[in-house]
Amino acid sequence: MLFDPRPKKSRKELFNRIEELHHLDESAVARDPLVVVTGIRRIGKTSLLLSFLEKWNGIYVDLKGVATTRDLYDRVSEGLTSRVRRLGRLLKNIHGVKIMGFEVELKWRGRDSVSLIGLLEQIDRTGERFLLVLDEVQATKPPVSAELKRTIAYAYDNLDNITVIVSGSEIGVLHEFIGIDNPESMLYGRYVKEVEVGRFTREQSLQFLKAGFSEQGFTPGMDVLREAVSIFDGIVGWLVFFGKSYVEGKRDTRDIVEMAVRTARKELLRLGKRERLVLKAITRGAESWGRVKKYIEEREGVAIPKSSLSRTIRKLEKLSIIKQYQFLDPIYDLAARELRT
Repeated sequence: MLFDPRPKKSRKELFNRIEELHHLDESAVARDPLVVVTGIRRIGKTSLLLSFLEKWNGIYVDLKGVATTRDLYDRVSEGLTSRVRRLGRLLKNIHGVKIMGFEVELKWRGRDSVSLIGLLEQIDRTGERFLLVLDEVQATKPPVSAELKRTIAYAYDNLDNITVIVSGSEIGVLHEFIGIDNPESMLYGRYVKEVEVGRFTREQSLQFLKAGFSEQGFTPGMDVLREAVSIFDGIVGWLVFFGKSYVEGKRDTRDIVEMAVRTARKELLRLGKRERLVLKAITRGAESWGRVKKYIEEREGVAIPKSSLSRTIRKLEKLSIIKQYQFLDPIYDLAARELRT
């Protein structure tokens, strides 16, 4: 169902991502060693990746909240378990992996254990294509991030049958994590294929809402649909949020928008005061570095060092909240207007 907020897991359930699926399938066939999938929050990356894997041997590993090595291997085990019906034959003779019914146990410490690199080495020796999808990889910290970087670099250099796909919504942070432009990075200068997941066009958004409402037996007026399309600007997650809210009985678009804004505001409140001030400045029409600086200094009554402000703006750009002093998500724009700084 299109208005189900949970990620889609089948290509049949996925709406209008034919081009992105084609690029990913091309990479799998071509045995590209590293693929980067980018896109802002709520754009549908997880649904794309899970649906893509439907036709390939591989696992999806969600790295949100992973803080320890144990967390990492738990998530890898979960990924293997979720695909054990497809991967059982491939995994049954691999050292350190135990298949118990429909669950996969990965032993990562002690005797007969296996590292992530060791697991991929053994899979590579089978001669079969295997895709390791690491979602929100940029959010990890040492020692997990260090192990993931070693694994990605090792697979790139040594494992011909393994393709690693990394994905994240904080696009600048993700690029920094990979480090292909950083001479000190293990992946410096390597070829990386990038697949961007973009927002729907107005027409695609309209067709998405029509199809979703049709599944639910609803036929809202075109004025309702056009208003939602205009507000949510092709961001799939917000279109789903709108459709599900409407089906559940909320008929006032303004109320639905306010619910979405409250959700976004909670996310923005995790930022520091200086970051929130920059966002506030942009909502007040600051469209350049100088105007942002002037707004904050007049508001705070302090002189801000140039380097400090530049770092703050770069951080917000790396987090994919703003670009060129514009919000990438209109709901974040509305939420920032209500921030108390």
